[in-house]
Amino acid sequence: MTDAQSAVVPPPRKVRPPPRPVIVEAVERVTPGVVRVTFTGDNLASFAQSKPGAHMKLFFAPEDATWPPARDAPRPPSRTYTPRRFDAARSQLEVEFVLHGDGLASRWSERARVGDRMLLNGPGGGYQIPGEARRLVIVADETSMPAAGMVVEALPQACRVEIFCEIDNKAEERTLSPLVASAPTWLHRAPDRAKPGSLLETALEGLTDLTPDTYFWIACEAGAMRRIRDFLTVRRGIDRARLHSRGYWKFGEFNYPDHDYGND
Repeated sequence: MTDAQSAVVPPPRKVRPPPRPVIVEAVERVTPGVVRVTFTGDNLASFAQSKPGAHMKLFFAPEDATWPPARDAPRPPSRTYTPRRFDAARSQLEVEFVLHGDGLASRWSERARVGDRMLLNGPGGGYQIPGEARRLVIVADETSMPAAGMVVEALPQACRVEIFCEIDNKAEERTLSPLVASAPTWLHRAPDRAKPGSLLETALEGLTDLTPDTYFWIACEAGAMRRIRDFLTVRRGIDRARLHSRGYWKFGEFNYPDHDYGND
């Protein structure tokens, strides 16, 4: 056998499907800081039902853009979002946008109108609720509340849930799920101008009865997520296998990567 014959052939590169073109069917201001956009279109027929907390890519391209982009044209910028609710029978997909800062997605969602065009890919990822979990502690902020609502809806009856939601003020409180009742502990940053994530960190310090069947779903500002992970694993002795964590955004940065799970 020659060296050429024995060389390792790399696996074929995975080819991602092109984004689906969809249009805006409805726009609703849920709270002063949250906009819910409903997309529709025949291309949603192949959109899969999402796992709890799944994610997808939205591509913010000009209305007349084609796919793939022309050779000299840049790839349109994208952002990662949660496919909050998908109705296959009606070909409807709901996405919630948090209006924070002067980001690309915030600007788009504030101006979104019925008939606007969007390109999207996904869904992917998601959370598999452990079968042995009898208590799930959800740690979320306004950016991860759509995903937290999906997790709440997927919980088995044998698993009770405890929810901590950090938001700017009382006006931003909203129902996590229209299908399953829940009673989050609301933490408001505005009164004391608290740093994002700090109220979640403080709230978790008071947790008790962290039995081996207690699990954690944590999704918030990336720095706070990592500090919460360290607190639970180092100071409270929680096995890392009982934590599912993700940094949805990072204070002071735009378009933070969507793959920060705090494991490094």
